[in-house]
Amino acid sequence: MTVLLPEDDAATENWGEGWSMPSEEQWRELFRNEYTEKVWTQKSGKDGLLNYGYLITSKLNGKSIFIPAAGHKETSGLLNVDSEFRYWSNELGYDSRGARNFYNLDDPTLCSFGTSDCGRATGLPVRPVVKSWVYTEFVESTGTLTYYYDNKREERAGVTEPYDPVGNPDVARFTGYFKKVVKAVVDPSMKDAPLTSMRSMFYGGMNPETWVMQSLRNMTTIEGLENLNTATVTDMNSMFAMCEKLTTLDLSTFNTSNVTTFNGMFTSCDNLELVDVTSFDISKVTDMEMMFISCPKLTTICCFNDWSTSSAKSNYMFSGCKSLVGDKGTVFDGNVIDKTYARPDGGTGAPGYFTSDTMTGIKEMKNEERRIKNDIYNLSGQRLQKLQKGINIIGDSNGTSKKVLIK
Repeated sequence: MTVLLPEDDAATENWGEGWSMPSEEQWRELFRNEYTEKVWTQKSGKDGLLNYGYLITSKLNGKSIFIPAAGHKETSGLLNVDSEFRYWSNELGYDSRGARNFYNLDDPTLCSFGTSDCGRATGLPVRPVVKSWVYTEFVESTGTLTYYYDNKREERAGVTEPYDPVGNPDVARFTGYFKKVVKAVVDPSMKDAPLTSMRSMFYGGMNPETWVMQSLRNMTTIEGLENLNTATVTDMNSMFAMCEKLTTLDLSTFNTSNVTTFNGMFTSCDNLELVDVTSFDISKVTDMEMMFISCPKLTTICCFNDWSTSSAKSNYMFSGCKSLVGDKGTVFDGNVIDKTYARPDGGTGAPGYFTSDTMTGIKEMKNEERRIKNDIYNLSGQRLQKLQKGINIIGDSNGTSKKVLIK
């Protein structure tokens, strides 16, 4: 072990799991000449007194931070205030009783620094840093909303805001630009995001001041859904609610083994025609109510498993899905809108709304997509080297193409 445990990290203990004391490398990066300019100066503190310290200005974005020379504390009292710059890192020292610290060498005006070990009983100041977190960036010139998991939010040029569905589940997001989003992207960094909830991920919620539902109503595509780390997620409530212009969703990479609620997951996706949930595990799900409600153009739900035996609540699960049809010909029945037909279609003897046949042509592609020849693509338009589990788009030599489902 080379770093402090969370319970030994003063920043984590006092500010929460999103914070930590800086690593030695983070301290060095802050003072690296190619990144920042440093000035030894005085600045007025909250008490009105002048404090010596370093004013550090980024060469990348021009933003500044002042870190005071606070000295250190021993049993005899506070020592070397206004001359000694010495702060804890989160790295262990020579043994379990010590930790690394970052400090200025000799004349503080020379901006020369080093590291040393120090017993943790010594009173050194703490300068907490934010760990990586999930946030979105909207770039108006391209109409793109991107999800990131990193600590580079301040460097992004677009409009950014945090995504915290556990700490702030009801906050209205995308204010001022929700109608301008035409494409969403899930950055590869999201593979490491330890989310436990994806509630309203692509739905901005209701603005309490305007009473407007800030839905991504003009978003036509979502790229990188395979980058979502869903392994620890328990809540997918309203995840794609009111994404009115989406036509297909390939969720075949989702691990839903810990999910407990799908309530309203696809609510009012007006133009959604096909959704692939072949990887979904519903063993812990307790709520499937209104999962597909008001999806009038939804024709195909690709799923290999029988959900009808689940004990989960399922009121209005398929309400308004008037175009829905199973692969054995079972058509939507307005009297059966709960989980009763949430199973692979078995024909007249065992009707179901799901499509599950292996290598079954699901539907012909639209005219503009018929350019694909002898190639394999997924629903996101990415070319594949071979057939994958779930839905594949296969081009024929005659210039047509079709969607096929692979178990």
